[in-house]
Amino acid sequence: MRFRHAFIVSAPFERVAAFHRDPIALARLTPPPLSIRWIHREPVAEGARARFILQWGPVAIPWEAVHREVSATGFVDEQVAGPFRRWVHRHRFREIAPGVTEIVDEIEAALPRHPLRALVALAIWLGLPLLFAYRARATRRALQTASQ
Repeated sequence: MRFRHAFIVSAPFERVAAFHRDPIALARLTPPPLSIRWIHREPVAEGARARFILQWGPVAIPWEAVHREVSATGFVDEQVAGPFRRWVHRHRFREIAPGVTEIVDEIEAALPRHPLRALVALAIWLGLPLLFAYRARATRRALQTASQ
């Protein structure tokens, strides 16, 4: 399965990249009714790990990811434990004009074989368009307000 979401924010490339590399950005970009409870987090760097519980109502979903391909233009977080059989999320940032940056998220995923886990993962997958619409709004609110 593949998902892609792109949007433009009126903020400098450096500020956009720094915002997304901040270890608390994930919590800032997670909409209610979801919440993040951190178990372990490290600044985004090659090989850095993040462990958290994604809380969705009464459902607690443990997740662990490792960061790879960290560069000035983005990074990859790959699930090493969690609801999906496979989850690779590429974050890319591209300056398209001075003070204007495009953010592109691409996710490749595979559902687990266990029926109950597959149901949870499918619900997460089907919610991605709403999740990333929220993330675009939250990113713009955080970065455009900060740059004005």
